[in-house]
Amino acid sequence: MPAVFVNGKKTFIPNSQATADDIISRSGKKNVDPRTRTPIIVGTGKNVRMHPGKTYTLHEGDKFKIVPDRVKASGEYTYFGNKEPWRKQVITEQVAQVSEGFFKNSKVELDDDCNWVLFHGFLLPDEWQRANPGQSFVQMMIIFPDQYPDLPTNGFYLPSNLTVPLNAAHFYNRGYGGAFGEKPDEMEAMAQGNWKWYCTHIRPGAWQPARLRQISDWRNGDNLWDILTICIDVLTYPLDD
Repeated sequence: MPAVFVNGKKTFIPNSQATADDIISRSGKKNVDPRTRTPIIVGTGKNVRMHPGKTYTLHEGDKFKIVPDRVKASGEYTYFGNKEPWRKQVITEQVAQVSEGFFKNSKVELDDDCNWVLFHGFLLPDEWQRANPGQSFVQMMIIFPDQYPDLPTNGFYLPSNLTVPLNAAHFYNRGYGGAFGEKPDEMEAMAQGNWKWYCTHIRPGAWQPARLRQISDWRNGDNLWDILTICIDVLTYPLDD
């Protein structure tokens, strides 16, 4: 009966074999449609996505993150508006926690208006490292829509000089599907900053942030941890939708 961690919580699996549904059932999140969830076995640069109906061998101490499903299309977003103070507080707290747990050895910059966050030490998955020798860690930017956390982020941004691995696609010099970078001035800003946009959208209805009675309640729903896990997932399995 191996002890594993699902969304940071320790749980015991009856035997050493489990399916995606087995892991989802131990997520601890209430009122979540399992059909909109994807479990990911988390490892340093080697995340493994679990597929429905397939059985996986578990190991003591395995870590799982259950995230919203991703797709190749998305909804309506606006950017760089005037976010309400409570939205800024949610973003600030989420960035602080992610910085401490995921980027504690590297610099993290958060825009004063909480429009974007820049991670200076984002670890590229193995295929990307092989395609870009000497660039294991790169800058990665996430732009928060004005509606965050009600709406999730839409794709993410990596340095434009990165070489795309043979198994990858969806790396553009502009945004699509509601992402920042669709408008001419936004495309110009990306070009000046030497950024490209990596396409990944969360399936409509899959993003389920917590209802906030107090700011700290954001921990009970989908948040920036899930987004970063999805970013790693789409880079690792870019064609696996």
